[in-house]
Amino acid sequence: MTNNITNIWQEFANETGGKFIEGYSWHSDKTEIEYNNWKITFDNFTIWSGKYATEVTRVIVPFVSADKFQFEIYRNGFIRTIEKLFGAQDVIIGRDDFDKAFIIKANNELKIKSLLQSQRIRDLISSQKEVNIQISNQKGIWEEKLPEGEFELSFYTKGKIKDIEELKSLLHLFKEMLDGLNQMKSIETIPVQ
Repeated sequence: MTNNITNIWQEFANETGGKFIEGYSWHSDKTEIEYNNWKITFDNFTIWSGKYATEVTRVIVPFVSADKFQFEIYRNGFIRTIEKLFGAQDVIIGRDDFDKAFIIKANNELKIKSLLQSQRIRDLISSQKEVNIQISNQKGIWEEKLPEGEFELSFYTKGKIKDIEELKSLLHLFKEMLDGLNQMKSIETIPVQ
């Protein structure tokens, strides 16, 4: 289903039982969805670089890290616009199709391999047109550094996603990833405010 962006976050909130929050100033409208004491936020964000601006759709979940596990997954060949994780290495998970399609960086090879053993997670990642998924200690991907021990699981893609089914697919991906990270005891919740 396609809709114009002025109503997409409200429609998405209605269809998922989430909360629609109207934007203000330079902040876009957004949808917040509570899931097992995590708050998953969907919004749009404009990256400014001098005279150049790019609009992206973001999905962000803040959490407290139990082990400082970080990773980054993006499509092979995608021109990167953010810095690589400090000290991260390319990881091969042993699933040929996935390894050929994606670049994986992580500070714990065993944990990322464990997370990506889930066929459901790999399928949901593969179904996305663009893939930029990471755990980092930067607020909102490009904003200030988070306090010690706090991290965010996040996703971004260029442009505004206007398709409800694509947004629902991202919601399912985030739920699966949060469950997987929780089972590995890598994350704790930050109380939903």
